[in-house]
Amino acid sequence: MKGSFHLAGIIPVSGQELDFGMDWHDSMMPIAPNYMAVERAVWECLWAGCETIWIVCGDDMSPLIRHRIGEWALDPVSVGRMDPRPSHTRRQVPIYYVPVRAKDVGKRDCLSWSVIQGVITAYSVSMRLSRWVAPERYYIAFPYGV
Repeated sequence: MKGSFHLAGIIPVSGQELDFGMDWHDSMMPIAPNYMAVERAVWECLWAGCETIWIVCGDDMSPLIRHRIGEWALDPVSVGRMDPRPSHTRRQVPIYYVPVRAKDVGKRDCLSWSVIQGVITAYSVSMRLSRWVAPERYYIAFPYGV
């Protein structure tokens, strides 16, 4: 179909530390009761219509974020539909966790480099699977953009 495209959501978590001085990473900052900044970024990607979400984070933060968010999320548009068999129509959006390359740690620690790393990884991994699932457009959701 000529009008369709694959939209991949990129969430850069790895980058320069902010000046909050908390014990946890700045992307895990609570912005509401039981709601964190990185969860808001995932929710923003879901509402934008992303078919895959790629979170760029270091190896030290990946298990904690993965435990909090999970491996997939439900598309909010498909959840709101009234359907007699919702298990067949609800769309699950996969969430992938991209590690920061070892040679970039301490040298290229910024949000813009994390965006580039996420885009390159999303394209190269998807292209290895099939050229039909390779993303053509990207939506960047910053966890600090509250």
